[in-house]
Amino acid sequence: MASFFLNQLLAQISTDDIQILQGAWGKEKRELVRIGMGLSAADSVKFWPEYDKYEQRRKKIGAERIKIIDDYVNGYEKMTNDKADALVNRIFKNDRANSDLMQQYYVVMKKALNPIEAAKFLHVETFLQSYIKTQLQGNLPFLGDLQHMKTK
Repeated sequence: MASFFLNQLLAQISTDDIQILQGAWGKEKRELVRIGMGLSAADSVKFWPEYDKYEQRRKKIGAERIKIIDDYVNGYEKMTNDKADALVNRIFKNDRANSDLMQQYYVVMKKALNPIEAAKFLHVETFLQSYIKTQLQGNLPFLGDLQHMKTK
């Protein structure tokens, strides 16, 4: 049932929908980051403007990830070797962009705060992104099931 809902959601998603979803998640995520970071008032003043810049860039990468997932869900039943290869390469590129962004913002946060707080930022951010990816992956159709169905 969750897979059906996800398929329907992703099949109907548009750029505006992505912005709405990210805006709603961004507010919840911001609160989770605030709690996870546990910053002093002085450090908060330095952290949040940099975090907001980071989030603007991360949301663009996240929107691309959603488009990749959308392409996977919409092309799942007609998957070919070439399409699978192209999707995987897009995922690798997206993962690299995300990793590069986190590395850039580790340096930014280290300068704004200190290495420990910058590492804490990466820890919180990595945890939240991993959780989201795990939830999404758990609801996607598995290609092995498709291969099995095709050979029957």
